[in-house]
Amino acid sequence: MKTCIGVLKQGGKFAILVEVVDGDSMWTSVVEGMTAYSPEELKTLLDDAGFIQIEIHRMKPSNATIIGVKA
Repeated sequence: MKTCIGVLKQGGKFAILVEVVDGDSMWTSVVEGMTAYSPEELKTLLDDAGFIQIEIHRMKPSNATIIGVKA
C-alpha cells in the first residue's frame, strides 16, 4: 500500500469528491487494495486527523463532496 503525504497550511481546505456506494463498489474488486468509504466515514477520518468545519455536500444521491479545514 502506498502512502501519500502532502502539506496543507493551517486554514487550508481539503476536498474529496466521491461516488456514493452501498457496501463495496465494483472498483474494490478491480483495483487491488482499494477500499470504498462512505461520506460519513470520510468525515470521521478527517475529524480524527484534526480537520475542522467538516461538511458533506450532496448534489445528487450518487455523488458527495466532503470539505474540511486544517486546524
